[in-house]
Amino acid sequence: MRTHVIVAVVLSFAVAACGGSANDATVASVQLQTTNGNPRVGETSHVGATPVDVHGIAVPGVTCGFVSSAPAVATVAIDTGAVTAISIGVATITATCGGKEATVDITVRPNTMRLTITKAGNGGGAVFASPAGTPDYDAGTSITITATANPGSAFVAWGGACAGSAATAPCTLVMDADKAVTATFGLSQTFVSGTWSKALGTVTDVIGCQYAISASGVLTMGVVENADGTVSGTSSTTAHIGIVTTYSPSYTTCTALPFDVTATGNIAGTDASLTATLASSNGNFTMTFTGARNASVITGTASLHETLKDGAGNAYPVSGVTGSFTATLQ
Repeated sequence: MRTHVIVAVVLSFAVAACGGSANDATVASVQLQTTNGNPRVGETSHVGATPVDVHGIAVPGVTCGFVSSAPAVATVAIDTGAVTAISIGVATITATCGGKEATVDITVRPNTMRLTITKAGNGGGAVFASPAGTPDYDAGTSITITATANPGSAFVAWGGACAGSAATAPCTLVMDADKAVTATFGLSQTFVSGTWSKALGTVTDVIGCQYAISASGVLTMGVVENADGTVSGTSSTTAHIGIVTTYSPSYTTCTALPFDVTATGNIAGTDASLTATLASSNGNFTMTFTGARNASVITGTASLHETLKDGAGNAYPVSGVTGSFTATLQ
């Protein structure tokens, strides 16, 4: 009976020795796992390597080593597979386990920069950034920011990173750092005056022709009420310049035609007292309105200046101050 047991043990050992387990323990390939294949500059990732046999079963006790093809883009710890993103680009990480290799590409993206937009003022409106962010953008992205006022409001000014940009145009930024932008809206009201008019006197040209000059028109003011009690906005007028011949020397024909001129300008002051300075595109006509506001009515006067020129380019300046006129809220 004892001899029978010994034989059985010997046979069992022989079967185990011939079962091919040595081949199964040989590394046939390496399987890789990556926690983040697209890190941003400064972020970390990890590449894991699993040596497996021909059956895809992990082979224990095998040491793996890691190397980066571009350490300037991404470094990798030789023993752990810990990856650190250094600069924008692509680095190939190679893992070697039991004589077998496998590779994975790590694509390093730019850092993100945050855009913060804040609305201010007592008016309302919308602010849009294009391209739209979340609000994070890749470094170097060019952003165009546009402000659109609600009805009854007007966009007043850019602030923060957009300070210095004209309120009449979008603001363009390059996201090379975190940036904050302020968009200020004010309450907007439109006032339109009755017809103003003023006789500006007479001029006599170089050949003795004499003309009576007058001006008349309507003033429109888009008044923006700012939260600090100041006002801003734009104003405009279309002035009719009347020219009437009052004297013609003997043997001389005196002719001059009336004309219309448009002038625009800015409003300044406070809720109670404001001014509007307007000028034509050529600067020959100017109008400065000074007024006092009482609720929905602005009452004031305007100083006018017009420089007339003859065919030879001689200048004949005239000026005057209108009587009081009223602009009412529309």
